[in-house]
Amino acid sequence: MIAAAGLAVYLGPPGRKPAPVPKKVSVPMPPPDIPMDMPRDVKVVAVIIDDLGHNPQAARPFLEMSYPVALSLLPDRPFSKAIAEEVVASGKTLLLHQPMEPAGYPDTDPGPGAILIDQDPEQIRQILERNVGSIPGVVGINNHMGSRATTDPVIMEAVLGFVRERGFFFIDSRTTADTIGFTMAREKGLKTAERDVFLDNDPDPAAIDRRVRELLDLADRRGWAIGIGHASTQTAAALERMARTAREREILWISLESLITCYADPGN
Repeated sequence: MIAAAGLAVYLGPPGRKPAPVPKKVSVPMPPPDIPMDMPRDVKVVAVIIDDLGHNPQAARPFLEMSYPVALSLLPDRPFSKAIAEEVVASGKTLLLHQPMEPAGYPDTDPGPGAILIDQDPEQIRQILERNVGSIPGVVGINNHMGSRATTDPVIMEAVLGFVRERGFFFIDSRTTADTIGFTMAREKGLKTAERDVFLDNDPDPAAIDRRVRELLDLADRRGWAIGIGHASTQTAAALERMARTAREREILWISLESLITCYADPGN
């Protein structure tokens, strides 16, 4: 999966002496965006931008970033397919942002193409097939809403079975503390990880910067972290600032696939 993606890494300051590949890397050779001279104590971060598909202009700053941000598209939105084609052309990671039933449903509507808890496994498979087919180039799935569906083992069994068959990875957006998505995916041996920090629930630039610091602080402590943001000018500007701060702190911004494989993989 990584080799096929051909993604780039934000390397931070040059001039490091060559060092062995980190022990935590369990693949025979490091993916192409993990440098061969990566230090053993390297810290890494990855970022996903959610809820794309409504507005091509909102996606533009993230498509044009030189950093390996992953973009997650909602199905059945007016511009999802066109944006997906641009994501693939840019070499960035493309995810299906799969709508799933929230705790407040039907008052809170996850939108078209949603997985609901009254659907059977075959219905869920058909929904996922249709959604993935409408967004060419998808390599992974993360949930949109889903605070009810991601707590249901029958629903998640069907979703993760599809993920396994397609060779995708699964990112648990953690829209509820009660989610079983990440745990179940790990138990099944899937490529998986979970969201650590929502970057922009508060759209104020100072608030986003605080959340970015939380993300980098976690990467510094644990070795890696995943943030999720949304397509706004405030978030785009904050990510540009994050890139500079990460470089100063010697934290690498790498592709989502590489983080999952080399850091969050259940076999490591």
